Amino acid sequence: MRARNVLLASGRRTPREEVDAYRVLAQVGPAAYLPLLARALQRLSYDTGSGRKHASALALSEEAVAVARSIDAAEPARADVLYRALDACQRELYDMGRGAEGLMMRAEMAGIGRAQAELSGVPSVRGAG
Repeated sequence: MRARNVLLASGRRTPREEVDAYRVLAQVGPAAYLPLLARALQRLSYDTGSGRKHASALALSEEAVAVARSIDAAEPARADVLYRALDACQRELYDMGRGAEGLMMRAEMAGIGRAQAELSGVPSVRGAG
């Protein structure tokens, strides 16, 4: 109840409060709140006020990927949420000099892009660049 109140409050909430609320609500309604949690984690990893990355940006990005992967495969938005989470995480990995891990995430992104291209009939593949 408190988590819903945080999200519904008319005042400004911090990214940390948003993530904490979505973590609680994702346990109750995963289909509705896991995609929102993944996006909130990505927003938290970058401090828009100072224009700098959060100190634990990589850990937050990795958590966003784990959350996105836990979304039900039948959920239509899963591919987009996972693609965005992987993209943010692979950038963090490259920034930290962990290119091999970043490349593995890039390969997973290409796989998602290929699957989406097959389903939609559009020949362009996201993540192939």
